[in-house]
Amino acid sequence: MRRRLPKLSLLVLLALPGWPSGLHAEPLNKLVLRINDQIATLYDYQQRRQEFVRDLNHREMDAGERGRVLSQAPEIVFKDMYQDLLLASRAHQLAIEITDSQIAAALATMKQNFGIKTDEDFQAALAQSGMTEAQLRDQVRSQLQVREVMEKEVRERVKVSEEDLRRYYRKNVEQFRIPEQFHLKEVVVLEDGGLPSADERRALANRIRQAAAGGKSLADAVAEEQKKGATSAEIDLGWVSPGDLDPGLQAAAWKLKPGEVSEPVAGRGGLHLLLAAEHRDSRIPPFSEVSSVIQNREQERVYNQEVTKYMAELEQKSLIVVDPPAEAAGFRRLFNKPEASTDLPPELMPLPAQSPLAPAAAPPKAQPKPAAAPPPPPAVP
Repeated sequence: MRRRLPKLSLLVLLALPGWPSGLHAEPLNKLVLRINDQIATLYDYQQRRQEFVRDLNHREMDAGERGRVLSQAPEIVFKDMYQDLLLASRAHQLAIEITDSQIAAALATMKQNFGIKTDEDFQAALAQSGMTEAQLRDQVRSQLQVREVMEKEVRERVKVSEEDLRRYYRKNVEQFRIPEQFHLKEVVVLEDGGLPSADERRALANRIRQAAAGGKSLADAVAEEQKKGATSAEIDLGWVSPGDLDPGLQAAAWKLKPGEVSEPVAGRGGLHLLLAAEHRDSRIPPFSEVSSVIQNREQERVYNQEVTKYMAELEQKSLIVVDPPAEAAGFRRLFNKPEASTDLPPELMPLPAQSPLAPAAAPPKAQPKPAAAPPPPPAVP
C-alpha cells in the first residue's frame, strides 16, 4: 500500500482484529519508509510480508529453496517496497495518469493468459489470492504507471549496435552450435497389443523391419498390424538431439544411416522400431541466423544494467528516510545479490508479471527440447 501521510489513529489501528493490542505494541502507523511524497508504514510492510509468504507457500518449488527465501523474506519485502516507492514517486513527479480503459485492457490480458473465461472464475481466482478486485486494479494501475516511467526514462538508453552483436557472436560462437540431429519416425509393437509372449512381439517387430528394408514405407509395413491393435501407427518424432530420447533409443538411433530402420529396442509401451528419415551433422549457424537471438540477449542485458543505474540515480535525487523493522534492517545487501530476491520488482517486468490471477499451485508445463536452435532468452521487458 502506498499513500500520502495517513490520518488513521493509533487507537483505531490497535483495534483491528489479528493485530497485537496493549501499550507495548509497536504502532502500526509508524513510518518505516519515506521517499519524497511517498510513504510506507509498519502496517504496509507487514501486509506485504504476509502476502509474500502466502504467495511463496503456494508456489511449486524445492523445500530447501523455499526455506532459504523465507529466511530472507523481511529483507526481500522491504527492498521491493523501497524500489516500488522510488518508482511511484517518479511516476507522480512525471504526472503519469492511467485510465480505466488501460486497466481494463491489462486485466483482460491477464485473464486471457491464465485461461480465465467467466466472471465466476475471475472471482474464484481473486478469492484464492486473497485480493479484492479493487486491490487488483490498484496494483495494475501502479504497474502501468511504473512501466510508463521506464518507457520514458530507461528504454531510450538501451542501444545495441550491429557491431556489438557481431562481437558477442564471435566471443560466444560455441553457444550457438547445433548438435548432430536425426529426423526420426517410429513404430511400437505394443506390450498390450494382444500378442501374449515377448518372443511373438519380437518376431512381429522383425517382420515389420524386414518389410521396411524391402522397400515398404514404415506406415505401410505396419498398416495391417495397426488395424489389429498390435502396433501403434507410424509416429513422426521430428528432429531429435542428443538427450531428447531414452538412452537405449538414442544409442540405436545414432547408429542409423538415412533410410535405415533400427533393431527392435525395448522401451516404454513395447518394442520400438526407429526409422532415420534424415540426418544433420553438428554445425554452427552463421551470424544471420542467430542475430535476432543475440539482439534479444544483449538488449535484455543492457536494459538490466540501465535499470540498475537508473534506480541509483533516483536514490541520489530523492529525499529518503528509512527506518526498517529490525528483521529487515539488512535489506540493502540484496541490491548487490539479485539471486537472493525475486529478481526485478514486478513493476519492472512485462504485465502480467506474477499475477494474483495465476493458479496458485499449478505446476509449470513441461516444454519440449528445441531441436534446431538454441532457445531464445526472455523478451526484453
